[in-house]
Amino acid sequence: MANNEYSESSRTEHEYIKQTRVDSEYLLSLKSEQAINTVLGWHGGKIGKYRYEVNVSKKSSKLGINNGKVWKLCIWDGEKGMAKGCVVNYDGGWQIRPDKEFEPYVKQILKIYD
Repeated sequence: MANNEYSESSRTEHEYIKQTRVDSEYLLSLKSEQAINTVLGWHGGKIGKYRYEVNVSKKSSKLGINNGKVWKLCIWDGEKGMAKGCVVNYDGGWQIRPDKEFEPYVKQILKIYD
């Protein structure tokens, strides 16, 4: 019986170690992806209930908002998701211009990243 208890305990420990390894690999993968995105100029955040993503070049560009460094910007309702909740979109030009409610958000984002 002692042998049985030991093998059950070992199995549980083995499963725990295996799961910990999977979790660690996922976390490392996620951190690597975040680092790569940052190097490529991608940043994101939250303003109120809205989320945003920006792509920032190292130098000002004709494609940037107001000829600045931010050349991609999307602001969306975090509850609806990016596809259904997009309220502002700039990708080298305005696809969805900010209305008066979102102009302060755009200014705040540009102040941070431009």
